[in-house]
Amino acid sequence: MHSYLPYEITKSVEAVISDPELAKKVIEAIEKGLCSIEEKAKEQKVIIKTELKDELTKELVTKDELKAHEERLRKEMEEIRGEIKATEEKLRGEIKAIEEKLKGEIKATEEKLRTEIHKWRADTIKWMFIFWLGQIATFTGILISVLKLMLK
Repeated sequence: MHSYLPYEITKSVEAVISDPELAKKVIEAIEKGLCSIEEKAKEQKVIIKTELKDELTKELVTKDELKAHEERLRKEMEEIRGEIKATEEKLRGEIKAIEEKLKGEIKATEEKLRTEIHKWRADTIKWMFIFWLGQIATFTGILISVLKLMLK
């Protein structure tokens, strides 16, 4: 690839150097130097690209590494899901055991209450009977007293 100097630079060189052949040689030398610089820059560009790619490859995760990490995370998530399910089942079992225990306690308490209510009813009936006997005895006593008074 051949590089040409801009027109203004060429005219400036020709203005400074009065000999046209010498000016032409200077311009050609400058143009060759520019071409050489451009070629070296292209070579360096490839080298720099390769070095940059190597550095980035070291720092960045490859697709295979990403897939390996993804697979490891999937396995860990499945293990966690399994542990969650096992914990849920364990909790369900414990809840059922607590429910059964509470149901038993409620039934026992219910039976105790029924027994207490029956005892209370029996006591109430007994006291009512005693109360009414007392009332009948009192009424009979008053009635006998009134009849005695009336018969005298």
